Amino acid sequence: MPEQHPARQGASPIESLAIAAAVRSAAIGFIVTLIVQHGQLAPLTSVTAVALAVVAATGAAAFIWAYVRHADGGVRWRMRHPLRRVLDVLGLTLTGVGVAVLLVASMFEVARLAFIGLELNALAAAVLIGGLAAVCAYVLALIAGQLTTTTLATLLALFLVAGVFTSMLTADDPQWWQRNFSALGMGAAASSYAFNVTLVVAGLVIITLADYLTIDLLARRGPGGRNLQGIAVIRIVLAIVGVALAGLGLVSVDVSVLVHNTFSIAAMLGFSALIVLAPILLKGLSPAFIAATVLFGALIVIGGVLFAIGSLNLTALELIAVLVIFTWLILFTRNASSGRRAVEMAEVEREPRVRARTAATIGVVAGAYLIGRITAGRTRSPRDRAS
Repeated sequence: MPEQHPARQGASPIESLAIAAAVRSAAIGFIVTLIVQHGQLAPLTSVTAVALAVVAATGAAAFIWAYVRHADGGVRWRMRHPLRRVLDVLGLTLTGVGVAVLLVASMFEVARLAFIGLELNALAAAVLIGGLAAVCAYVLALIAGQLTTTTLATLLALFLVAGVFTSMLTADDPQWWQRNFSALGMGAAASSYAFNVTLVVAGLVIITLADYLTIDLLARRGPGGRNLQGIAVIRIVLAIVGVALAGLGLVSVDVSVLVHNTFSIAAMLGFSALIVLAPILLKGLSPAFIAATVLFGALIVIGGVLFAIGSLNLTALELIAVLVIFTWLILFTRNASSGRRAVEMAEVEREPRVRARTAATIGVVAGAYLIGRITAGRTRSPRDRAS
């Protein structure tokens, strides 16, 4: 029976882990819902609250379990300070769970508008919430167990867009868009907290993304260690962007205009520097990606010109910049990780040939040794053999 490569064997444990997380989450969701409802009918609003709490708790447990199992023992995990490990787990878990919770909340909101006055008994609610908890835990465990740079960047973009749009839809001030996005973080409303927490978590995840991206870029660097200085610069700039984004959430504009604007300018300059420096400092990026980078940079410049002449307000300019930047970031991570995948596939394809060459070499050496011994025995004189 042919030996299976470890890279192909790795999918089964992750799948088993995700299924186990789904079964546990389904059981927890079912039991908790039965206990909370006490056998009574409940409107969709009450069921929604229970569902979000269950999905958040079980999804977080599944994500942490799968991520730690996946990362533990890896080089990046071992080299990081325990505090950085905690921040990684915290930021990534909040990102994954945040996307799941927002999706479930959106689904229940659609159901509430479609089925006005609907009430669910305890058994129906328990089955529904148990199923949702199982699906969310399964997907989150799979994501955490197979987390790549591209997956992380995509998850970050989804989380940021979902969090910001949720804040936009639930904002107390319907005229917030006439100022800028920072207005969403002002005040003590739930939408303001959601907006600020979204920025803080996104900043933490970008710092983690900088480490993932560095590993991928190192895997695709050229002979003689080229690109090392460029990789270091990209990592530092991306980490600065993460810190600035987290600072935007920690210090809202109504707390300190100066500090908030400083973080905002740092984030925008950092992203602009990434778009400009990546094609210059990193060799081997595809021509298509470089062309897309030029196009995205031109879109930001055009948006700035339209803002300067009064055709766009600041909110529209910020929205265009955010969409362009995170689309570019996803493309950048895909280009960076493609080199690493190529290296890994080359190793997978090369391994059978290496084993064959090793066996052939051992056979040749052993054969030469035996022939040498036989030849030496035949050429030695009878006196030498007797001695």
